Formats: sequence, C-alpha cells, structure tokens
Amino acid sequence: MSKYFLRFLLFAILAFSTAASQAGPLCDFLRSIPRDTKRRNCWPKPFVCPDRQFTRAPFALQVDNGWQLQNMLGAHYFEEATGQLNESGRLKVRWILYEEPAQHRAVYVHVGQSHKETETRLRAVQEYAAQIMPQGDLPMITTTTLPEGGWPADRLYLIIMKNQSGQEVPHLPYLPADTDTSTSNN
Repeated sequence: MSKYFLRFLLFAILAFSTAASQAGPLCDFLRSIPRDTKRRNCWPKPFVCPDRQFTRAPFALQVDNGWQLQNMLGAHYFEEATGQLNESGRLKVRWILYEEPAQHRAVYVHVGQSHKETETRLRAVQEYAAQIMPQGDLPMITTTTLPEGGWPADRLYLIIMKNQSGQEVPHLPYLPADTDTSTSNN
C-alpha cells in the first residue's frame, strides 16, 4: 500500500511542477517544502550569530564611549584666558599620542561656551600635536558633547589634603607593663 502511495505522491509532485506557470501558489508551496525542511533541520544555527552580535553591541558602544571619555580634554585642560593647553592638557595629549593603543589614538575636545572658544581649543590641540608628533599623520582631533567627568588637579589635591588633615595619627594601643600576655593553665 505504501508503495502505491509514494508513487502517487511522486507523480503528483511531477505533475504540479511541470505546470509551474499555471499552478502559482500550489507550485510555490511544493517548491518551498525542501527549503523549509532544511531550515527546520538546522534551526538554531543560522540565528545564533546574529543574536550574539545583537547582544554584544551595547558592550562595544560602552567601550567606545569609555575611550572617548578617557581621551576627552575638558575645560580644566585649557587656560581660561587664552584657550591654550595648560600643563595638564599638554601631558594628557602627549599620553594619548604616545601611550595609548594605536586604534584608540583620538583626541576629543569638549565643546566650549561659544563656537569661538571651541575653535580656539581645537587649534591649540592641533598645534601642540603637530609640534610633538614625529613624522606621520596626526590622529583624529574632534569635538565631543559628552559630559565632562573630570575635576581639576588642584581641587582634587585640596580634597585629599583636607581628608588627610582630619585623620588621627596612628598609634599602638597602650598595654600595662605588669600584664602577662602568655598565661598558661598549669
């Protein structure tokens, strides 16, 4: 009985596949059976890689934002009056250009209160980078609007000194001389 059924099924498939232009939806259905079967047999595999990429995307964005914050020159790296780099700013630019991994060598300048202030800061960083950079291309120097997270060094120094001045001088506890610390039960 099953032999006849298989023959009939094979004949039906061949009959419908030859009339592809006239059959339309039925022919599409019959052609999709092998494709759908293959998809079901290898089901989780095609979707694992895109799911992993989608899951890891926020971490890559966080890493990029972390490097941008690390390489950002805020207002406290520039002289207020002239907009030129102060000593901390020059050291930070030097560190970015010489110490950081090559793929993260980019300087981000925080935008100023005005367009003119931002342009002055960018020009100061570009001039200093060109001055200290050996032969070769300059790294990317651009503006950023990420919030500044740093504090000026003199403010940190004052906070640390205030904290240390409020601490007690360390001392060992007083033990009377007649106390024997090695008592035995004999």
